[in-house]
Amino acid sequence: MNNRNRVLFQTVFAALLGTTLVSSAMAAFTLSGTRFIYEEGRKNISLEVTNNASDTYGGQVWIDNISQNKADVFMVPSPPFFKIEPRNKQIMRLMNVNPALPADRESMFRINVQEIPPKPENTEGSVIAIAMNTQVKLIYRPKKLIAGRKDAEKRLSAVQKVDRVWLKNPTPYFFAVTALKVNGKSVAIPRDKQAGLAMLAPFSEVDTGLKHSGKLTVGAINDWGGVQDYDVE
Repeated sequence: MNNRNRVLFQTVFAALLGTTLVSSAMAAFTLSGTRFIYEEGRKNISLEVTNNASDTYGGQVWIDNISQNKADVFMVPSPPFFKIEPRNKQIMRLMNVNPALPADRESMFRINVQEIPPKPENTEGSVIAIAMNTQVKLIYRPKKLIAGRKDAEKRLSAVQKVDRVWLKNPTPYFFAVTALKVNGKSVAIPRDKQAGLAMLAPFSEVDTGLKHSGKLTVGAINDWGGVQDYDVE
């Protein structure tokens, strides 16, 4: 590998690391929410992207299917590409273009908002361009489930399986459990159990990683991004 290719490799590798590891505090873009709810019957919903940087940035938006076939298209962003001047905002519209979604449970999607940084003015030598990708949840809620969503977490139950406590979700809703308490005392969620609890799917069970029983309380994120505690029977 010659010196030029080595520099190019190091630059690309560093940029990839930067995209993965840099904290959200360094991101140029912020979104108007941490999760978005698309209720059946709506023509579209909107989200706001703010450019907090002192430079003009480009942006790209796409939506991943999480609970549905990844090859199908259900949610489409408009515009998919955009440009934001410094300290300005861009309104995005999200539209459901495929009605073939389950009517008996929520469907989960992931919104990706990718920053496209400006070309550096100094192009001499190695240049690292860090492009942040912000991801937030998009939940499609069928019309007949809208009225029953409030405090549906109260229907969660704890199931003892051998030496582990499992959390059972008998509802058609997705829950994001981010905290656990046993007998009123906070307990750490094992790292390998965090993802499953944070996306507890309808009509499913997930291992909490807890080996002891007691009065279980969960902290779950509501539709507005706040955390509420619920006692589990």
